[in-house]
Amino acid sequence: MAEHRHRLKLWGVRGTVPTPTPGMLRYGGNTICLGGALGEDEYLVIDCGTGARPFGAEIAATRRGKPTRIHMLFSHFHFDHVEGLPLFLPLYDPCSTISIHGFAPVGRSLRAVFEELITPPYFPVRLSGTPAKIEYVEIHDRRPFNVGDVRVDTLPLNHPDGSLAYRLERAGRSVVFATDHEHGVAPVDAALVEFCRGADHLIYDATYMPAEYESMRRGWGHSTWYAAVATAKAAGVGDLILFHHHPEHSDDELDAIGELARAEFPAARVAREGVELEL
Repeated sequence: MAEHRHRLKLWGVRGTVPTPTPGMLRYGGNTICLGGALGEDEYLVIDCGTGARPFGAEIAATRRGKPTRIHMLFSHFHFDHVEGLPLFLPLYDPCSTISIHGFAPVGRSLRAVFEELITPPYFPVRLSGTPAKIEYVEIHDRRPFNVGDVRVDTLPLNHPDGSLAYRLERAGRSVVFATDHEHGVAPVDAALVEFCRGADHLIYDATYMPAEYESMRRGWGHSTWYAAVATAKAAGVGDLILFHHHPEHSDDELDAIGELARAEFPAARVAREGVELEL
């Protein structure tokens, strides 16, 4: 009997803001979210942009009123990575247990970050008052941990206010989620290459074209398709997924980026909502 594989789906692939406009929907207009089922009653979510809303609706359609555990891993707390949380339907189900994992900014707890964000006057419902049971798990160091039957490792990236990469491993397969990273700091880039070594799938920040980056976006915390290719080559990954699309890049422009990347690394592809990865 073939071993069961988890399937993680790209629910949101755009960075900064959603793009619900013609010419920007073929790859998807929702902001960042990756997630899937780890079993009948257990789920994994990485980042909670607007893509988390349809994922939450899918979970609610089958699990509402049934005990369900949801592990949420946050790379960081910029709006495009958290704005879908208050619209995530399992949050309003008293049978849900949601474990929120992430680093604590200096001087604040992980709980404070989210409870100060999801509260009036920014949102009409307080996160602390939602029916689901919420647990906060602060990541203080690089010790691996498990969510369900998946091993999780973390790596700090180069991004304003900080960001974490996640490496997921299960049954000999691996997925690296490394968005919101700016290349160019040699020790961080070298550590990221080792972190990605031999991964089956690398999801990497490719927000900018190289010319865009060089002209005016140094220091903004994002990378390019060319840096993504260099990392994928050096790490020997099996599949490179260009991610966190710039909100001003049309689908046609993303087509062109994909062609350029594949000319350098044939296993490169542009992230598209609905794509599933095996783990």
